[in-house]
Amino acid sequence: MLTIFTTPKAFKGQFALIQENAIASWTKLKPKCEIILIGDDFGTAKIANKYKLIHVSGVATNKFGTPLLPDIFKKAYRHTKFNKLAYVNCDIILTSDFTDAIKQIKLTKFFLTGRRWNLDFKSKLEFKNGWQEKLKRRVLKEGRLDRFGANDYFVFTPKIDFEMPDFALGRTAWDNWLVYKARYLKIPVVDATDVIWAIHQKHDYSHAGGYQQVWHGPESQRNQELVRDRRKFFNVKDANYLLTKNGLKKPKLTFSRLVRKIETAPVLTPKITPIIYPLIFSIKMFKFIRDKNLSFAQNLDSRSARIKQSFSSNKT
Repeated sequence: MLTIFTTPKAFKGQFALIQENAIASWTKLKPKCEIILIGDDFGTAKIANKYKLIHVSGVATNKFGTPLLPDIFKKAYRHTKFNKLAYVNCDIILTSDFTDAIKQIKLTKFFLTGRRWNLDFKSKLEFKNGWQEKLKRRVLKEGRLDRFGANDYFVFTPKIDFEMPDFALGRTAWDNWLVYKARYLKIPVVDATDVIWAIHQKHDYSHAGGYQQVWHGPESQRNQELVRDRRKFFNVKDANYLLTKNGLKKPKLTFSRLVRKIETAPVLTPKITPIIYPLIFSIKMFKFIRDKNLSFAQNLDSRSARIKQSFSSNKT
């Protein structure tokens, strides 16, 4: 069985609709999941009561009143009945492929995440027959698969001690760091983008003072300071495995993936730092020279084609 935990924003304005859509979709998952709402923002207790969910109050916050992630995870670990957990942002609609995908993974330890689909959603989600297929068709028609770092769900087992710094929820960096930390702890990281439809309902940032405040304000800056090293900004491209319809498979070792492995080696295995940098430099130089030569060759081919065309025109 699986526990989903989250910390909602205040159920006001657009977030009342968006968050209830998300939570209601989680209650439809099979097998039925335990759902824990953590926090004290307006409407959280009411929604927990409406859907008969577990509500945990008293979450620790920073001086701005923003919930802190270490306490969110700590409270989830304390109240869950299960050893398999999923943190999901409270604006993400999930469909049955979420639990189906998790069941495919037979590893004793794993950390699963994936990219999200962005979709405008201005109405209440209705759970009539065929609602999932209808929603997926709409996503394919109107939605957009977001960037590699847009990861809004994390499924893992067992209850991992991430030793997480005091990251502020909903600000930058913490989710990228979490992927790094799983890799650092040698827990297999799985990219489930190909099989899980994580549907992000688009919204503004009015709850926190606007886009600039969320992405570039003091809380965001503090989160980035807590990461300490830019090389710890991981995403699904740093996964050990890809989850496909045919199960787990290793990603192909491309040149760019090889370079990325070498770049991140010092933060994943710090003891080899003194010997890895010359190798990184050599590979980057090789790539630079290769790309330059390729560009030069392409320019020559293009020039040659123009000359041939010119000669052909002159002859006629």
